[in-house]
Amino acid sequence: MNNETVSAKRAFALMEKLAYVRLSCSEEEKRAAEELQKEAASFGLDCTIEEFEAATGEVSKATFKVIAPYEKEYEVTGYIRSDSTPDEGLELDFVYVENALEANLVGVEGKAILMNGRFNMDAYERIQKAKPAAIITFSGAVDDDLAKTDLEIRKIRETYSERHGSTVALTIRAVDALEIVKSGAKKVHICVKSEVKNGISRNVCGEIKGTEFPDQIVSFGAHFDSVYFSTGVYDNMSGSVIIMEIARYFMANPPKRTLKFNWYGSEEQGLLGSKAYVAAHKDELEKHRFMINVDVAAPILGKELIFCMGTEALKSYVDAMMKELGRAAVVEDDIYSSDSIPFADNGVPGINFCRFGAPGTAFIHDRRDNLALGYMSAEALDITLQNALDFSKRVINAPVFPIERKISDSIRGKVDKYLFRKKD
Repeated sequence: MNNETVSAKRAFALMEKLAYVRLSCSEEEKRAAEELQKEAASFGLDCTIEEFEAATGEVSKATFKVIAPYEKEYEVTGYIRSDSTPDEGLELDFVYVENALEANLVGVEGKAILMNGRFNMDAYERIQKAKPAAIITFSGAVDDDLAKTDLEIRKIRETYSERHGSTVALTIRAVDALEIVKSGAKKVHICVKSEVKNGISRNVCGEIKGTEFPDQIVSFGAHFDSVYFSTGVYDNMSGSVIIMEIARYFMANPPKRTLKFNWYGSEEQGLLGSKAYVAAHKDELEKHRFMINVDVAAPILGKELIFCMGTEALKSYVDAMMKELGRAAVVEDDIYSSDSIPFADNGVPGINFCRFGAPGTAFIHDRRDNLALGYMSAEALDITLQNALDFSKRVINAPVFPIERKISDSIRGKVDKYLFRKKD
């Protein structure tokens, strides 16, 4: 494909090297940032590490016990940024509120409530208006093999608490939630000790100056953090190593337009890295013509998806290019929950290259996102790499930039909804 400078095999080896849990604000996230910086330097790309504050916290104790009509203690995790209970804990009446609709929440003030799954912003707002003393959510499935699954550690995102206040929040396993409701639990004892704080996260940022249009900027992005229990190779060290190879290509083949390469930290905590980047670089955003993001790649059994965040013309352009290149990819005019969102919010159109695993063959946000299960390969990673690279070469080196710097009303509305600015 005349892209000899790039190597999916080398990219996969870097992914193997960085296959460890990289939580927001952790030493492992810092280590990964430094490794990415070092890799870029190996082919001449000087990168800076830009630090930013990120909302985080630590739960040192979380207990949950049914005390009536029977007594049993259950394994729980406290939400990061949960409120703390008094040291002696709280004895509370217990109510199961299903999906926490208004009718479910009548009379729950001061009680402990159990809801299905997890809460979104709308449910959290309803719950907080009803004023329960504690929220219990559950994770997993009732038939989980407990030796092979982990009880999720979740976070009350600051976007939730800043709008609707904080609370005591816990997570239990689905199988335990079933037993508790089936057994008719009426009273519970809860104890949580939680510290709410800010930590330091990092973005890794490099630049290649354009040879003909240096004031026109195209940026590349991928996040390199992961979540609890996950080595995050699929989500999203795969994207990080892909844009590393694209940076390598353009260092060897100088681009006509200026390129920014950004590896974002703390994406899993609410796109915190890319939000921090656009805030810190707001003065130059007018020069940004386009953003290219890669988030999830490399499953052997899967399909290519490309999400276009601009206008309908962008989708048509990308779809036609993929057909011309003979590439099988589903092209959508839609937002994608990743680091292109803050750019679109600031008027910069973008594209998201992804490879989704076929059902049951790839996993994110748990311990199964790892290389040991064998569902990823360099050959599969190369499919997304080549799609992103060939698209980038054409756009970046075009005599006239082919993509309008415009966000459609439809995409803008979806971005506003994603950022909780409006509801349906």
